[in-house]
Amino acid sequence: MAYFDGVKIGDKVWSFEFGWGTVKELIYNSPYPIGVVFDNEQYETFTLDGKVEKSCNQTLFWNEVKFEVPKKTKLELKEYKYLVDLSNCKISKVKPIGCEDKIGLFRNDEETAKKALKQIKRYTRLLALRDQECPDSRGYVFKYEKQNWYIYKQNCGSDSERYEVHYSEFDCLPCCIYFKTKEDAQKICDILNSGRFDLEGE
Repeated sequence: MAYFDGVKIGDKVWSFEFGWGTVKELIYNSPYPIGVVFDNEQYETFTLDGKVEKSCNQTLFWNEVKFEVPKKTKLELKEYKYLVDLSNCKISKVKPIGCEDKIGLFRNDEETAKKALKQIKRYTRLLALRDQECPDSRGYVFKYEKQNWYIYKQNCGSDSERYEVHYSEFDCLPCCIYFKTKEDAQKICDILNSGRFDLEGE
């Protein structure tokens, strides 16, 4: 039995594409026997199953089909076994019950957790060094279409590695610490390159 068996001229129908319309003719011996004129004066023919083409999904119905447009699914973090404990600067194997405020500080293996702790410590020490030594850059955040100065380590892992200054106007790099002026960024580079401050230190 087809969806529109028993359809008659004058019946009101609804289409996903065109909205409400009225059956104006029934074309017998045709694969698309239902002729509909929609409220916007568009004319279309459909199969008895409410399709504009037999290979398509049904788009014509007896009544309006209401549905909620699905929202994009949010990604949930599932790293739960080892806590990167910032308050004690250590790694703890714990169950995350009651640690909802610490989601993102967990890792699923101890080695990765140790690396994460090391990176976080480097970031927070560099941030503190900037805020202490560069009053003009204290609390500075990336500003689009401005010269946002930052420092990076050149030739990581080699004997000739050094910190250097660079800037970005349009690309805000994740986890990058920015400076308001080139002079402030160079000051921190000089401190790090001279060995007066160790980002790896305690």
